Amino acid sequence: MGPQSGGVVRTVVRTATAKDLDLLVRHRRLMWEAIADFSIRDHDAADAVYRRWARDRMRSRRFAGFIVEVGAEPVASGCVWIMDVQPRPGRSGTAAAYLLSMFTEPDHRGEGHATRIVRAAIRWARSRRIPIMLLHASDFGEPIYRRLGFERTREMRRPLVRAPRRKARSSRKTLRRATH
Repeated sequence: MGPQSGGVVRTVVRTATAKDLDLLVRHRRLMWEAIADFSIRDHDAADAVYRRWARDRMRSRRFAGFIVEVGAEPVASGCVWIMDVQPRPGRSGTAAAYLLSMFTEPDHRGEGHATRIVRAAIRWARSRRIPIMLLHASDFGEPIYRRLGFERTREMRRPLVRAPRRKARSSRKTLRRATH
C-alpha cells in the first residue's frame, strides 16, 4: 500500500484471514496485559486456547477479525463472534454478535482505529442479520462504545470454578507485607 499522493499514509480496515491468527492472538494478549494482571503462564495457556477457539469459529464463519493497517503496518485489531443466546421477548432470533479482543498499538491510539473496527464489525453482523451486538467494555474502551450507541447493561456473574491466580500488583504486594 504505502503513501498516497501528497505523502498521506493510507489507512485500511480489512477482514482477517487464518494467516492473521498470530497477530490477533498477540493483540488479544496485549489487550489483557493492559487491563489485568495475569502470570506469563496464564497468558501462554490462554493464547493457545484462544488460537484454537478463534480458528474453529473462523472456519465455521461465526467469527471475524478486523485489522487496521496504516500503510502496510497492522496497528489495531478487534473481533466479532456470532454466539447463541436464549430467545426472549423483544428480540428476534437466537444469535448475538459479541465484540471482543479490541487492541490498538500504543503509538496509534487516539487516531480513530477502534471506531473503524467497531463500525466494520457492526456492518459484518448486520449483513448476517444479527439483531444485537454485545461486549464487555474496559475503562479504556467504554467512551468509544458509548459514542457509537452502546448502552451499559446490568449483567452479573458468579465464578463456578476457581479462577486462575493473578500476579500480585506491586501495591497489593506492599499492602500485604505491611499487614503481616
